[in-house]
Amino acid sequence: MAVFKCKMCGGDLEIAEGTTVAECEYCGTKQTIPTLKDDNLRSLFNRANTLRRKSEFDKAEQLYEKILQSDETQPEAYWGLILCRYGIEYVEDPTSFKRVPTCHRASFDSIVADEDYKQALKYADAQSRAIYEAEAKEIDRIQKEIIELSAKESPYDVFICYKETDENGQRTQDSVIANDIYYQLTQEGFKVFYAAITLEDKLGSAYEPCIFAALNSARVMLSIGTCPEHFNAVWVKNEWSRYLKIMKKDRSRILIPCYKNMDAYELPEEFSHLQAQDMGKIGFINDVVRGIKKVVQKEDKPIANTAQTVVTASNTNTAPLLKRAFMFLEDADWNSANEYCEKVLDVDPECADAYLGKLMAHLQVRTKEGLKECKTSFEQEANYQKVMRFASDELKQELAGYIAYINDRNEKERIEGIYNSAKEIVHNPNSDENQLLIAARQFESIKEYKDSEVLAKVCLEKAETCRKEKIYNAALTTMKAASDEQNYIHAAKQFDTIKEYKNSALYAKECREKAEEARLNKIRLEEEKQKRAKKTKRIAIAVITVIVSIVFVATSFNFNAWRNIEQVAAGRRHIIALKSNGAVVAIGDNNSSQCDVADWTNIESICAGAIHTVGLKSGGTVVATGANNHGQCDVGNWRDIVDISVGNSYTVGLKSDGTVVATGSNRYGQCNVDEWTDIIAISAGANFTVGLKSDGTAVAVGNNYFGKCDVTDWRDIDAISTGDAHTLGLKSDGTVVATGSNISGQCDVDDWENIIAIGTGNYHTVGLKSDGTVIATGSNDYGQCDVDDWKDIVAVSADYENTIGIKSNGTVVVAGQNAEEFQRATKVWKGFFGIG
Repeated sequence: MAVFKCKMCGGDLEIAEGTTVAECEYCGTKQTIPTLKDDNLRSLFNRANTLRRKSEFDKAEQLYEKILQSDETQPEAYWGLILCRYGIEYVEDPTSFKRVPTCHRASFDSIVADEDYKQALKYADAQSRAIYEAEAKEIDRIQKEIIELSAKESPYDVFICYKETDENGQRTQDSVIANDIYYQLTQEGFKVFYAAITLEDKLGSAYEPCIFAALNSARVMLSIGTCPEHFNAVWVKNEWSRYLKIMKKDRSRILIPCYKNMDAYELPEEFSHLQAQDMGKIGFINDVVRGIKKVVQKEDKPIANTAQTVVTASNTNTAPLLKRAFMFLEDADWNSANEYCEKVLDVDPECADAYLGKLMAHLQVRTKEGLKECKTSFEQEANYQKVMRFASDELKQELAGYIAYINDRNEKERIEGIYNSAKEIVHNPNSDENQLLIAARQFESIKEYKDSEVLAKVCLEKAETCRKEKIYNAALTTMKAASDEQNYIHAAKQFDTIKEYKNSALYAKECREKAEEARLNKIRLEEEKQKRAKKTKRIAIAVITVIVSIVFVATSFNFNAWRNIEQVAAGRRHIIALKSNGAVVAIGDNNSSQCDVADWTNIESICAGAIHTVGLKSGGTVVATGANNHGQCDVGNWRDIVDISVGNSYTVGLKSDGTVVATGSNRYGQCNVDEWTDIIAISAGANFTVGLKSDGTAVAVGNNYFGKCDVTDWRDIDAISTGDAHTLGLKSDGTVVATGSNISGQCDVDDWENIIAIGTGNYHTVGLKSDGTVIATGSNDYGQCDVDDWKDIVAVSADYENTIGIKSNGTVVVAGQNAEEFQRATKVWKGFFGIG
């Protein structure tokens, strides 16, 4: 029985193998669970769920990503990413005592359109999928409610982020400082969000709409702290990390870290690119106010006495300008229309018609009525929000009607699209079980539309027929190929699962009869074998002697195969080596044929992915073996290749003309290398690719989580290497630079010197020094950094949880997860038959 922690309350769940849905005996919640045989992944799931229950969403998100890097078919990991992204916490309803979701990270993005949500549905079974869909529907409802409530909040200029109380419930020094800053900023005329005052008359359930509105309207955030722990407190980090994501979309926003009684280098790593302020410095608040004034325009401040004067003066001065603006709109001269609306706003910053004109110019709409023909709703547009802030009730109602019309039209088109897509599947005679089940879910999602409910049932019936036909054909194949008792019994059991389908019951009976016949025949043959054995004892002994000789020769050959090694690479559970004669040898897991390299010749370079292997031949062609579920082994037509590199499920090749080709998984754009030129080296990591240019600079594409693709400012680079979530660059002076995740210290290479080669694993880094010794940093969970005693090394590499070194005599040393397996596979059986 596997043990998982309840996602809601943390209680133990004892789960039978193959179960995907369980009910917690402590909180009574019915929930989805992962189906795992790997204890490491099970441990990662439990750790991630524990962090998420503590609302440490960013840390939990990293663990869910790590799970998907090991197994991208885990729907529960995709669902965990969703819960972290929207800050979902399950709390006990005081009336029903059930666990219900609350949202701490509301977003304008719909959960049902989220790519990770779609992946969760793709890989989930029917039971899990139903729970995901129900949960997503509820979370979507909560989000819409939060967004609706937040729309009623007034916009803010500044958001103060700080820790209110310490572990003992006492007010922090941060709170006192934040209070002083709040009053000074409000006296300057700024609208400031300060939780202690802004939220004091609100219930806990109303916090998120107010925080969401403030985060999305504030032009500046001040993150205040007097120690590193306060900056990284759960809810403080929740606020500033959300604001950083908003800044990525809107570069006009600014976050200012404000610290005291600590060093600037102790600030969170995410603040490293920001200009921080020392609150202990004289004149600190004056510097901050000046900085805020540069960002927040004067007309955006609620200074009542000047605003009233401008509005009165604008009644006669702005009418001709507005008329010109709307004439430009009719002529589709969008730039001029926008320019004249700006002139109106210079005179009257609260003119709703001017903001309406700017909105129409931005959307390229000639008339106000034409707004309802926009493809998507414009309610999130800044100019629309300004119109709704200053417009008359009549104009507000008219524009709200246009948005309702757009949303209603788009919803009808969405439903019609779903209906037509599903209908095409149900009427296609070649549709398989999975396609029909998808169509059934699509019809069920719109069951009130036309005959969707009826067609959903038709899809389920056809899917069931496809399922039975698939089992029937598989059982028939097994039956025809069977020659022993076990295979006949296996075929009989397959037929038993579909007894009512065709003649399955009859075939099941026939298989069992043949199984019994095979069993009796096996007994008879065994008896005859024993009789012959007694008569030919001497012959048997002689044969055994010959076999022993053969075994010894074979094992010796296996040992000799791992001599004269020039290059070694390790995958998730296999190791390959390139010999000086161009042959390749391999050991380890071969479930996906990743070790089928015995017939490879004329190989110049090798690479090992998670479960596939790639070799570069001397003529510039490429060969590959192993898993090909994403097309990562489709390299047969590659020509003129001079270098290769592989990621988890993709392969990259460097051509002699400096261009790059790639094949395999492209979920994060890691294969978007078609436009690269002047490349001299490549390195593929976990869902990202880095290229080294001839001028010593670097380029990168793919997943940039943790900043592992931030290499554009690198110079004078001689070599590159990529890991799970970090990137290394070897400079010509023998020093090393690093970027990306440093969660295990894998980027702590600032003091490295005299390095001539580098390698990166999942969470560790290795360097070869000019004197033949090796240094390493980062995670050492499997002993992958235990290389202090290595000597006479001429080449190093790091893969997954291993460090590999090649000595000057062509032999290989390994430290890490696969070290023991490597030693077993390449040593002679010493002491066997007295030889050793």
